[in-house]
Amino acid sequence: MKNLLLLLFLGLSTTAFSQVFVGNVNINERKVQYLEVWEKYNKDSDRFFAMVDFGQMDDREDKSGLKLRMTNAGGQDLEFNGIVNILNFMHSNGWEVMHVKTVGEYESFIMTRKETAEGLFPKETANKAGNTGG
Repeated sequence: MKNLLLLLFLGLSTTAFSQVFVGNVNINERKVQYLEVWEKYNKDSDRFFAMVDFGQMDDREDKSGLKLRMTNAGGQDLEFNGIVNILNFMHSNGWEVMHVKTVGEYESFIMTRKETAEGLFPKETANKAGNTGG
């Protein structure tokens, strides 16, 4: 019985990813292959938050970048200890670093989706159109 439970757990843990929300969009359910992640410091909480560009339409009225912030399903900003914590979170959600981009003091991470057992995209997106707009 223990072996059966262990196999079930391992099977689910390798193909099931959590959810990564950006602007009320679960990007793990979109046909998105690449995204850019960068960290921002929150002085009020003394923690970091992540901003993500997955190809969504730019909102020129969103000067503070609120719609680029990574959130939970309820829309609350996720907070992290730093960039390594953010990268570990993304890795556990099916993404891996492909390239580090540096412009002046600004650094971001270009990430690509890890290939799953079902193929490049999760099963749920196989029948959806490739629209990545937000």
